[in-house]
Amino acid sequence: MIRLLSHAFVVPALVCASTPASAAPAEPRMSVEDQAAVRCSAAFALVAGEQGRGAETGLPSLGQRGREYMVRTGARLLDKGWSEAQVTAAMQTAARDLDDRGTVMQVAAPCMALLDAEVAPLITPDVPQCVAIMRARHEAAHGDSAAARYLLIAERLEAGIRQEAAAQGQGREEVDAILAAEAAITTQVAAQPGGLERFDLSACERIAGQAE
Repeated sequence: MIRLLSHAFVVPALVCASTPASAAPAEPRMSVEDQAAVRCSAAFALVAGEQGRGAETGLPSLGQRGREYMVRTGARLLDKGWSEAQVTAAMQTAARDLDDRGTVMQVAAPCMALLDAEVAPLITPDVPQCVAIMRARHEAAHGDSAAARYLLIAERLEAGIRQEAAAQGQGREEVDAILAAEAAITTQVAAQPGGLERFDLSACERIAGQAE
């Protein structure tokens, strides 16, 4: 689980660095709110790890927002006088306590209310944007096991768009223009902090599932 936590979120050393227990001072007392935030941070990291491997979690993409929540939680603890080693230890202990997937999901689901109150929601993509997103993910996957799946989703969604457009009397060039425009918007968003993870990527998965 600790491996999943450290690999899911690439965040400052205060969260993910491995510090020997002997080097860390005594852990200060946490408020109930701090305990919840640390536990939710760990749960988000573990779920994001699952999502990064293509697992269906039933939750929105947590890569970018979960990472931001974890960083903000760590920063608040630092402001309260915690050391970086203490924050790291607290995050790792929380992840260790979430010792199976069922527990992780049980914790992460109610934590979404805290996430929504702390971090701006994801952008919900429309279908043409999903085509662009999935093609971008396919290119970024560099041939790993998820690459073919992303391409399949993109092709399935594009086929649906073209079929619906044809039924409405739109030609191929009109659809090409729509897809190109949405691809340009997607590229602009992807170039900003958070990249494609600023989109609700799970929405594209759901749309593709409905199109089957």
